[in-house]
Formats: sequence, C-alpha cells, structure tokens
Amino acid sequence: MTIANLLRILAAIMLIVALSGSVLAYWTTQRAAFFNERINLAHESYEVHLQLSGNTYQLFKQYGDAMLIGDRDEGRGEAELIRLIRQNIRSIRYLIGQEIDLVGDEEVEELELLAQIERKIEDLIARFEVVRKDTALDQFERNWTGLSVMLDDEIDREFHKMINAALDEELEEVEATRTAAARHLQLANSVAFFLVLLAVSVSSGALWIYTRQIVQPMRRLMQGVSALAEGKFSKRINLKGRTEISEIGGVMDTMAAMVEARTESLTSQNTELEEAVRSRTAELESLLEKSRLAEETRRQMLADVSHELRTPLTIIQGESDVALRGADKTVEEYREALRRTRETAKHTNLLVNDLLFISREESGQTRLKLERIDLKSLLSETIGVFGPDIPIVTDLDRAEISLDVSRIRQCVAAMIQNARRYGGPEIVVRLLRTSTGYRICVEDNGPGLPDDEKERAFERFFRGSNAADQYEDGAGLGLPVVRSIARAHGGNALLQDRAGGGLSSIMELPASTPLRVVSQS
Repeated sequence: MTIANLLRILAAIMLIVALSGSVLAYWTTQRAAFFNERINLAHESYEVHLQLSGNTYQLFKQYGDAMLIGDRDEGRGEAELIRLIRQNIRSIRYLIGQEIDLVGDEEVEELELLAQIERKIEDLIARFEVVRKDTALDQFERNWTGLSVMLDDEIDREFHKMINAALDEELEEVEATRTAAARHLQLANSVAFFLVLLAVSVSSGALWIYTRQIVQPMRRLMQGVSALAEGKFSKRINLKGRTEISEIGGVMDTMAAMVEARTESLTSQNTELEEAVRSRTAELESLLEKSRLAEETRRQMLADVSHELRTPLTIIQGESDVALRGADKTVEEYREALRRTRETAKHTNLLVNDLLFISREESGQTRLKLERIDLKSLLSETIGVFGPDIPIVTDLDRAEISLDVSRIRQCVAAMIQNARRYGGPEIVVRLLRTSTGYRICVEDNGPGLPDDEKERAFERFFRGSNAADQYEDGAGLGLPVVRSIARAHGGNALLQDRAGGGLSSIMELPASTPLRVVSQS
C-alpha cells in the first residue's frame, strides 16, 4: 500500500474518531438535558401535588370550622381554596402533558389518576357544600356525623391514598430518571474510553508506520543515492513494499543496473553499430536498385509512348506522301487521303489525351464537368451504341449521382470494348447500390486473367497474356484510363474473377465526389 493511501486511511480514522467524539458529546449533552428536564418536571409535579393535598386538607378543615363556629366570611375562604385546588389540578395536567411530549404515552396513567383525584375532590366539595348550607339545629348532629364520616373514610383513606400514589409515582419517575442518567453516563464514559483508546492506537500506529515506512526507507534511499554518486553502481537499495519510496528505490536500482549494463556493453554496442551500418548500406543499395528499375520503367514508358505515337505519325506521313506523289489525283482520292489522315490524327489525339488525363489524376489536378444525372439512363444510352445483345441487370429504378458524363461514358465503353476484345461472347452489365455509392460491373465469360496480372492490367501500356499474343491493336491505356477517371470521381476500378468463369471489370463510384475534384464549364 502506498504512503499516500496509508496517510489517507489514518486521516480518515482520526476524522472518524473526532466526529465520533463530537457526536458523543452532543448526544451526552442532549441526553443530560433530557434527564434534567424530566427530573425537573417530576419535581414540579411533586410540589404541585403537595400543594393540592395541602389546599384540599385546608378546604375541608375550613368546612369543619364553618360548621362548628359558623361561616364568618360567608364562604369566601372556601371559594379561594377551591380556586387554588382547581389551579393546582390544571398545573399538574399541564406538567403531565409536557412529560407526555417528552417521553411518550407512558405518562397517560398519571392523567387517569389525576382525573380520579379531581372527581373525588369535586364530589367532596359538592357534598360539603350541601352540609354547610344545611344550618338547621335539628340537622347539626346528623350533618356533623356525616362530615366526620367523610373526613375519616373518604379523605383520610381514599383521597390520602390517591395523593400518595401520585406522589410515589413522581418519586419513582425521579429515581428511574436518575438510574437511566447513571446508565447513560456509564455508557458515555465507556464510549469515550473506547474513542480515547482508538485515538491512542491510531496515533501509535501512525508513528510506527511513519518510522517503518518513511524514516527507515528514506535512510536507506539516501545511502543508495550516495553510493550511486560515488560510482558504486553494483550497490542496490533493495527496498521492499509498494510505497512511493520503495518505487523510487526500485527506479534507482533499475538506473544503476542500466548504467552498469551500458558500461559493460560498449564493445558489443560498437559491434551492433557496425552491423547497423552494414544493414543501412544494404538498404541504400536496395533503394538504388529500385531507383534504377524506376528509371528503366520510365525509359520503357517513353519507348512505348514513342512506339504508339510513331505508328499513327507514320500513317499520317505515308498518306501525305501518297497524296502528294505522282500525278494529280481526283478530289475523291484527296478526300480519302485526308479522311484517313484525320482519323489517324484523331486516334493520336485520344492517345495523348488519355496519357495527359492519367498524369493529371496522379498529380491530383484533374478537372471534371460534373452533372446530376441518372446513372441507369447513362448506361442504357452508352450500351445502346454496342447493340442490343448486351443486357443491363439492376434492381434500381433510378441512380441519381453527380459525375462527368463524357468521362463515365468513356469508361463504360472502354470496359465493354475490353470485354469484347479479350473476353467471351456473352457480356452482361450490372448496376448495384453499395453502402457508399454505386458499382458498375462489365462481365464476360472469357478465359479471364491470372491473379498476378489483374493489378498490372491498370499499368500504362501493359497488355495481359490473353491479349499480347492474340491482338496487335490496342495501346494498353483502356483500363488505366478507367481507373484514373474512377479515382478522379473518388472511386476506384478493379478486376475480379466472375462466378462461373470469365472476368468482371468493376468501377465503383461514390455518391458524392471528393473535394479535390472541381467542376468547370
């Protein structure tokens, strides 16, 4: 474990201890306030019960005095005591309500006992009032006897018993609260002792970790650094663990090992350097050979171009010589000579234009006249020139695309001518929709082309084995021009074997042309 993680854990534990102490202090304070409030309420209720008992006994004493010596204040003293008694009952009920809010419904029994006391007092007051108002002499002895019975039976026994029960209940609450407070204090002391013990343990652990994980490794690390500074590369620090200091020690050991290894391997490095020089020399010789081959290719291309241009130029020169040699000829003879010369010049011009277009496409300088057309209609028009024996296979109703109409027509015508000249008699043109645009396939059932010649067929002036020995016509620019035009539109051209035999010439066109191709009118 890293030192940073250890420090984070220790800090988290200390924070938990501190928060626990704060929570304990807050909880203890709240519980102490609760216990104090409950004890105070019990004391107040006890005192009010004593006042109620005293006022009640004082009231019944005044009733007795009134019967013996007469009611001198016309009942004002008794009325004041009755008011005090009822006020005491209200005060007790209020205090019991506070206790219920504080501790819950366990104080409801006190309300029921208070209600019994209140009913008893009100009943005795009503009966005493009846006796007090009956002042006839013949009733005095009977009333006094009834009063004595009430004082002895209902006040001294029943009322006294209920008051004592209420007082005992309050004393029990005080004692129970003090017991709960003592238990809480004991629990708080235990938790506080545990937190103190935990804090001491964490502090001791932090000190031990600091000594074991930081002080001692740092001392060994400094010793290792000093040894490296003195050039003792064989000395290793060898710090264990996964702390940051151990990682630094490991890096220092690795550096020492690397320096030692490099010092010991200077001779072998010189040997490797010599080997690298020899290898580089071989690469340069290979590059020179490739350059030589490229130069030969360039010369061969110039020779091919010269050969291809020499034939039409010879024809033009020969036709001119024939027209100018000998006696005057008829207009038709001159016209025929000029026609042949014009056709040959037109063929030469097409050859030069094809070479120029290929060169421009390779340098990225092509210019296309883009039009938005239906590719399916364009194929139908182009194929119609070759007769009705070439079908179009497609499941598309329309194929909207922007392209150079004349250039695409030139490509399709070149692929069909190539299929007719070097393929089989059955030719099919397919138009397919791809994920990026459209694909035009010209398929034949001819002998096909070897795999190693499929890519070379797109090189200028290359003629495959199926054409070079059988056909003398053709400059070898048909498929290269097709690929150049396709790439100028952002697509490509390739050859593939046809299922069931034969060859398939494929031209792929994207739905949108690349940005480097621009339209001009």
